[in-house]
Amino acid sequence: MDRAWKIVEDVIDRSDIVLEVLDARLPEGTRNLQLEKMIRNKGRQILFVLNKCDLVGKQVLEKKDHGLEPSVFISSRHRLGTTILRNKILSMAKKDRVTVGVCGYPNTGKSSLINALSGRSKARTSSISGFTKGIQLASAGRIMLIDTPGVIPPDERDEPTLAIIGARDSGRLKDPESAALRIIGLLKGRAGQFYGVEEGENVLADIARKQGRLLKGGFPDEISAAKMVVRDWQNGRLS
Repeated sequence: MDRAWKIVEDVIDRSDIVLEVLDARLPEGTRNLQLEKMIRNKGRQILFVLNKCDLVGKQVLEKKDHGLEPSVFISSRHRLGTTILRNKILSMAKKDRVTVGVCGYPNTGKSSLINALSGRSKARTSSISGFTKGIQLASAGRIMLIDTPGVIPPDERDEPTLAIIGARDSGRLKDPESAALRIIGLLKGRAGQFYGVEEGENVLADIARKQGRLLKGGFPDEISAAKMVVRDWQNGRLS
C-alpha cells in the first residue's frame, strides 16, 4: 500500500462518516470501489457527495436515479447545497461533534468542498498529534473535516478513464484522441453541440477545423483538438 492510501486509511479510522466526492456529471464513473470497500470493511458510513452539480441539467438533479444512497448534490464552486450536506452529516452521525473524512479520486473537488463547508478560503494544515503531517483540517461548526490525497486503485491503468476522472491531464496523455473520443461518447451529442459540429467518425478533425487548430497545409490538428476536449471536460466547460 503506497503512502497516499495509508493516509486515507488512517483518516477513515478516525472518522465517524466518510464523504466520497464524485463528479455529478459522471457519478458511476468517478466512484472508487476500492475506497468504498475499505470504508465499509472498517464499519464506517459513506455519504456520496455529487459535486459540480452546476454543470448538470435540472432534470438530472430532479430524477435522482443514480442509485447512490445516501447522497447529496452540491456545487463547491458556487456553494450550493452546503447547508443540506451539513444537515445530512449531522443527521447521520447522531452526535454532538462529528469527524468526517473527505475522500475520492484526484480533482473531484475535495478541498473546495471543505472550504465551502467551513467558510475558509483554504483548509489549514494539521499540527494535531497523531495526524500525518500535511493533513488538511477544517472546522464547520460541530463538524471536523479531514482532507485526504486523491487515490487511484493500483490496477487502474486505462488512460481514457484516468483522463475522465481528472487523474491525468491532457499534457500527460499518451493517446489524447482515445480519451477525447471516450468523453465525446459519454456526452451523447452535447460535445457536438458545444463545438458546433456533427458527431461523425471524423469528429476530432471537424472540431479542429471549427476551432482553427490546423497544421501546415491546412490539415486538421486532431491531437490538439483532442487535448482541448479533455481540458474542457476537466475544467468544467464541457458537460
